[in-house]
Amino acid sequence: MKLLFSYNKKWLFYILTFFLLFTSVLLVSEFVHERNFRIGALNKELDNYTLMVNGYIGTNNLFENGNLEKIDSLKSLLTGRNLRITVIDNSGMVKYDSQVSNAAKMENHLSRPEIQSALNNRFGANMRVSATTRVKYYYYARHFEGYFVRISVVYDINAKKFLQPDRLFILFILVVFFVTSITIIVITDKFGKSIRTLKEFTTKALAGRPIDDTLAFPENELGIIGQDIIDIYQRLNQTKEELLSEKAKLIRHLNLLEEGIAIFSRDSKVVSSNNHFIRFLNHISDQRVFSADEFFKIKDFAPFTGFFDKYITAGKADLENFQPTYEIMLHKSGKIFSVKSIIFQDHSFEVSINDITRPAKRKLLKQQMTENIAHELKTPVSSIKGFLETILHNKPDRAKTTDFLQRAYAQSCRLADLVNDISLLTKIEEAGNLYKIERVNVYALVKDIAAEIQPKLLENNIDLNLYITQSLELDGNQALLYSVFRNLFDNAISHAGQNLSIRIENYMEDKEFHYFSFSDTGTGVPEDDLSRLFERFYRVDKGRDRKAGGTGLGLAIVKNAIQFHKGDISVKNRVGGGLEFLFTISKKVTGDE
Repeated sequence: MKLLFSYNKKWLFYILTFFLLFTSVLLVSEFVHERNFRIGALNKELDNYTLMVNGYIGTNNLFENGNLEKIDSLKSLLTGRNLRITVIDNSGMVKYDSQVSNAAKMENHLSRPEIQSALNNRFGANMRVSATTRVKYYYYARHFEGYFVRISVVYDINAKKFLQPDRLFILFILVVFFVTSITIIVITDKFGKSIRTLKEFTTKALAGRPIDDTLAFPENELGIIGQDIIDIYQRLNQTKEELLSEKAKLIRHLNLLEEGIAIFSRDSKVVSSNNHFIRFLNHISDQRVFSADEFFKIKDFAPFTGFFDKYITAGKADLENFQPTYEIMLHKSGKIFSVKSIIFQDHSFEVSINDITRPAKRKLLKQQMTENIAHELKTPVSSIKGFLETILHNKPDRAKTTDFLQRAYAQSCRLADLVNDISLLTKIEEAGNLYKIERVNVYALVKDIAAEIQPKLLENNIDLNLYITQSLELDGNQALLYSVFRNLFDNAISHAGQNLSIRIENYMEDKEFHYFSFSDTGTGVPEDDLSRLFERFYRVDKGRDRKAGGTGLGLAIVKNAIQFHKGDISVKNRVGGGLEFLFTISKKVTGDE
């Protein structure tokens, strides 16, 4: 408000200063004009007196006869003013002065200003104190042939009044100035109120506060403009809110899609993208990707550069009637991706990435499910049956009986693990609402698992690098999250080899998800096998004799447990060797999901 008051004062100060200067100039101009007019009138009157004196001298030949004292008789006729008559010859000698008895003794007057002016211009005037009488006079002199006639008027109170301008005009100007100043103050206050109201509006608008009906403008042109500005702002604000609502709906819709979607402006800046887009970028790229705008840095998407240059940079297409599209197929880490782009009328564009291997995998899994379960159950059951039949029918010695019983027990344990894993998978898929949702500290969970498997890590000379914030917590099921990290550890220990390192990292998060990476520096797997690692009972080495143990369901459990937590998982071979599992886990999972 201090700024507004300062503005009002400045505005009033500027206007009053201008008007004061204008009035001062007008007064001075009128004063000079009036004074010059009065001096001119006085000069005219005194000039008539000089002509009368000159006529009297010429008629009576007073200058040639040297009998100028007769002018005293003329002076008595000029009773209108207190006049002094002086006659001066061309050499400056005073020949006659009506107020000095012995004019011959007076000093030479040729240098007097009025005489000099009359000498050059036939007449002249000046005001000063007389050196002879010590009285202030107004002098007027006129040059005639052979002499000067000078008429002097004593500068007394009457002369002052005559020469001063009319004070009534000055009073009139002052009254006009006062009335105008009051008018300016009133007008300035009205405009100031409009400015104050506009300032209050801008303050509320910048602070994001609601614009209420208390902002009332005065009924003037600026007030009407201010009210129009507020109306336009409120309409724009309403439109903005509607656009934000539609944008929020669009973002929610994008996040519900199974494909990765990103929308870019014409200068390739990200407008919006969903979580699947970044996940797919990480699966396709050899380097870690954190944002959607890194799409243009990935070499696999290089073909899109020419497409964008052709239709956006060069602008060769009529986008009003034609929307260019471009699509490529990528085979990466055992998956097939369809990458498609479409350019809109405003030169913005959309890029979508779709994993098209999933439908085929789902169909294949259904076909193989019964066969795989039967095959996996058949092996331990046959082994147990064989061992027991040998003991019952052949009656071996005590040592062999013990050995067969131990082998039968190992197969029964494997069979139990297999049944438990199948039961766990079935429960996740068909009865996920039975799992308790609680607050889980991921760092503490992984540390506990690392402590459990520490002997195996030491045995295989495996170094563990953990990059998870100690305070990282999310809502989920403790047992399922345990199974995710435990199975990933067991998979790396059993199949990645020895003398390697394991790295677990929570490399990113957004409003909905935590992003994790589980990688090792081991041997990796062939590209053709990557797409099947999460299949139930799938093994990379078809001829493996199962010395490494396991049921073949570990990674399938991992995938289903992550899907229970509304996340997704993918795997790829690392540059330099080893596997990297990339997965997301939702920050909140409700019990009925």
